[in-house]
Amino acid sequence: MERETPQIHEPTPTLEEQAQAEKRIQLFIIGGAILFLIIIVAAIVLMARFPQATQVVRDIAIVFVAVETFLIGVAVIVLAVQVQLLVKVLREEIQPLLRSVNDTASTMRGTTEFMSDNLVSPVIKAAGLGAGVRQVASDLVAVVKGVRPRSK
Repeated sequence: MERETPQIHEPTPTLEEQAQAEKRIQLFIIGGAILFLIIIVAAIVLMARFPQATQVVRDIAIVFVAVETFLIGVAVIVLAVQVQLLVKVLREEIQPLLRSVNDTASTMRGTTEFMSDNLVSPVIKAAGLGAGVRQVASDLVAVVKGVRPRSK
């Protein structure tokens, strides 16, 4: 028999805690942007001071971009194949399923119309007729009692 572990519900943070968390996130974003700018400036300064190293880095970057472009092309081809397979699945499996559901709905609609016409409507008419007969009988009894002379 497995033991159930108690679920620990963490309290919802207050507005003050949420504000502090948002300030922390803003500080991290600002700090990251400043660090990124410092790295860019340092790279520019280093490239200006060491042109030979800059050429090597440039060549490496060109190779990296070429490999990345190749990988993106492969990913686009894979994506196109997956979209084609999805369209095939939709045509071959989903459309027949939708047709089947539509046929079932049509059958249910026909069944409810048949039941309404052949069972429910006659029962309602019979109940109405019975209520009418009961009311007429009740009224006749009341009239007969009203006409009959009262005994003293």
